[in-house]
Amino acid sequence: MNDRTVDLHAHTTASDGDLPPAQLVEKAVALGLTALAVTDHDTTAALAEAMETGSRLGIEIVPGIELSAEVTVGQCHILGLFIDPENGALNGRLRQVIENRDLRNARIVERMQRELHWDITLEDVEAEAGGQVVARPHFAKALLRKGYVASMQQAFDEYLGKGAKAYVERDRLTPKECIALIHGAGGLSILAHPTNLNRDAVETEAEILRLAGLGLDGIEARYNRHSSEENARYLDMAARHKLLTSGGSDFHGLTVKPNVFLGHVEGDQPAPRQVLDHLRAAL
Repeated sequence: MNDRTVDLHAHTTASDGDLPPAQLVEKAVALGLTALAVTDHDTTAALAEAMETGSRLGIEIVPGIELSAEVTVGQCHILGLFIDPENGALNGRLRQVIENRDLRNARIVERMQRELHWDITLEDVEAEAGGQVVARPHFAKALLRKGYVASMQQAFDEYLGKGAKAYVERDRLTPKECIALIHGAGGLSILAHPTNLNRDAVETEAEILRLAGLGLDGIEARYNRHSSEENARYLDMAARHKLLTSGGSDFHGLTVKPNVFLGHVEGDQPAPRQVLDHLRAAL
């Protein structure tokens, strides 16, 4: 019997994914997954629908979130798994993040209008979001629709990526605050895609140990874009430092990450069921 049926990192339209929560869960069931973590960026909005659909279709939905943490080098995203979607402290802080994001979105539009002299409005971007939380992929879609860029990749490389022409820094939590919010909501804190720390092997391990000192529970050792060698290195690192491990595809859909497929955690295979069992036992 194949025990590789788990994907613990996926996004919906509540943040920057392509599929609404129910459709994401239906897709997971069609692929034969037995467990899926829904981990939208900075919001729990998709979890009620995802969990109801999962209960109806017989797939375990792990309630999760992906929080962005401020670091001096690279990118630090921390997953919260098994969180309480109704936790007041978490959702209160997330509302602040979203309010600040709205201010940031207005500033991005202002830069595009004043500095790049583009005919683009916040309403254009909101139309791409379809009522969901506005994120940079929606800006990229609006630019593509209006012909200012030839591809989503160009939009990020030249205008929306960190340090690019229309980039505006966002409100980010500290790693310590991310971990505390996740623990306060009853969840486990897992460093997502550790290669995105953008450091060499020695510096990456040192940063992971620093985060562990702040209470980090584990690392996403199995990840869609890791090589088999990287997976092995992170699994070994976790074992040596007594950290938990997780595994996920980081599925968004065709728009943001068109080459990342749901359930493809290690190569084209999901993560082993024992990954979820170990995490649940740690709770």
